[in-house]
Amino acid sequence: VKPTNTAAFVTKLYTMVEDSDEELITWSNAGDYFKVISPSNFACTVLPRYFKHRNWTSFVRQLNMYGFHKISEYRDDLEQDIWCFKHVSFYRGGKHSSHLIRRKRSQAS
Repeated sequence: VKPTNTAAFVTKLYTMVEDSDEELITWSNAGDYFKVISPSNFACTVLPRYFKHRNWTSFVRQLNMYGFHKISEYRDDLEQDIWCFKHVSFYRGGKHSSHLIRRKRSQAS
């Protein structure tokens, strides 16, 4: 089976997490999920470099539409908010499987 195209959102997300210059979004130590440090700073500084907005809520909504789940939210020792998100097909070194991440289809009512 030949891989299909990866959604633009997923490609940009993978690029953001992989970019070592981005300090506000990073892989977990094990690489099985990613963390956003200080969502408000992330929305103002990182999001506009990849998307046409600075809206944290819209970013989280997009993650949910692609099947990502928030697995934790906490404050670190520096009093920064940290949000962690996971998808079974999104992990460090797994760019080859990101084409499996598909946007959820809306249910007709």
